[in-house]
Amino acid sequence: MTNNKQLIEWAIKGLELERQQLDAKLADLKKSLGPRAGAGSAASVTSSPAVRRRRLGAEGRKKISEAKKAWWAKQKQAIAARKKPK
Repeated sequence: MTNNKQLIEWAIKGLELERQQLDAKLADLKKSLGPRAGAGSAASVTSSPAVRRRRLGAEGRKKISEAKKAWWAKQKQAIAARKKPK
């Protein structure tokens, strides 16, 4: 039984060493990304200014709607032209 216990302890020590090496590699990769690497942290969120999003007005929505309707009409005509028997 003691050999089994000792084997498990060695496995744990090996895995802990491997984990430390992976943590070091991960830290290096995060450092290479620059300041955006910690974008999810509270400090970086509060220090950056809030970006205001532009909103689309009724006139803009109508223009986009009309353009999309025209696009779909053109698509349907193209499909209908392909399906016509010759």
